[in-house]
Amino acid sequence: MTLSRAPDGEADASNSAEDASVGAPVETRPPLIIEATPLGVRAALKEMRARFGSSITADGTLGMAETVLAEVLNNIVEHAYARDRDGPIELRLAREGVWLQVDVRDYGRPMPGESLPDGRMPGPDILADDAPEGGFGWFLIRAFARNLDYTRQANQNRLTFSVPLCEEP
Repeated sequence: MTLSRAPDGEADASNSAEDASVGAPVETRPPLIIEATPLGVRAALKEMRARFGSSITADGTLGMAETVLAEVLNNIVEHAYARDRDGPIELRLAREGVWLQVDVRDYGRPMPGESLPDGRMPGPDILADDAPEGGFGWFLIRAFARNLDYTRQANQNRLTFSVPLCEEP
């Protein structure tokens, strides 16, 4: 199964008072649980469009929210779980005005140094084939997302951020 929703009781446990204390909006829907695969990422993006599609540009281009979410989820698939691991990705999405609040959790490898990558754009002297991992993806994530926060607790990675649902918030 590529996409599922946690039973209602599990959503309450995952949206504890601790989550509310850090200022994150409390999502009343159960989290989406996707497989850490390209098809799982596709299913999550489709679900985001179904929930918030009227808020995202409908001219056939990808909105900022979809671009950032795709980069984050693909990074989890490619790096946190990689080839020798598989596991779930928990995704919580909540709208606050023109902003999409995102909370992504996984049980893969931690970020290097247990901190967010710089996201600096590789210089013009580096060919695309020689570009370092994370160069372009994290550059885009940092350019479009706000309030980025990464924590590693026990064996869980958690990334939270806000991204506008329209091109000009």
